[in-house]
Amino acid sequence: MNKFIPYCYFFFFVIFLLGCTDEDTFKTDYLDFEELQLEKESYWNGSDESGGFTSGNKIFRNTFYQDWNTWSGFAYSNVINYYYYNDVARYASFPSGGADESDTYIVAHQFEKIVIDFEKPEEMRTVQFTNTTYTALAIQFGYDYAKKFGGRDGRDPDWLKLTITGIGVDNEITGPVDLFLADYRFDDDESDYIVNTWKIADISDLGIVKSLEFEISSSDAGTPLYFCLDNLKGRVHF
Repeated sequence: MNKFIPYCYFFFFVIFLLGCTDEDTFKTDYLDFEELQLEKESYWNGSDESGGFTSGNKIFRNTFYQDWNTWSGFAYSNVINYYYYNDVARYASFPSGGADESDTYIVAHQFEKIVIDFEKPEEMRTVQFTNTTYTALAIQFGYDYAKKFGGRDGRDPDWLKLTITGIGVDNEITGPVDLFLADYRFDDDESDYIVNTWKIADISDLGIVKSLEFEISSSDAGTPLYFCLDNLKGRVHF
């Protein structure tokens, strides 16, 4: 018997294993939301009462309140408005446009729980986040019911925080991951900030989840509770 043949099989088996990548076990689900169709300078906010929208492996929940003409959960937008404090500013990212100079991005508003559900469990990786123009200008200048962050002398330790919590496949809670949208708690006032660019956040500590829950909290009860997301990345388990 030719002993060379078994050794050949072993050699090719090793090469096969070395050639395997994560994509053989997982499929990357990278959402930039550019497939969501919109007219120029417009948004979808759930007024059709469809209850949300799907992108990739994820379902973005939305509740629309006809009596008040407002919504909770997720909307999507390509609005450009980094200057004017008006109703459209609720749908505008403060950096102007999506992350990486893209057009479309996700906007969230908290009136009830903000939720993304997954069609298949997913191992989280990264996401980009920022403020809406509406929230950023409100806390920068103190519009309407919102307090000007820092107060009159700039010394008040104000903050605005986004908390992301995962729900695992066995309903266990994972995380949370805290992301600050504004922070005025520093001893040096020069370090105080309102997020005005698209920030990348590592959310891999959330692990493998079947849904994500988002909560916005603030040191001031009058802060408008909005934020923007883009470029959400995870790995779908086969």
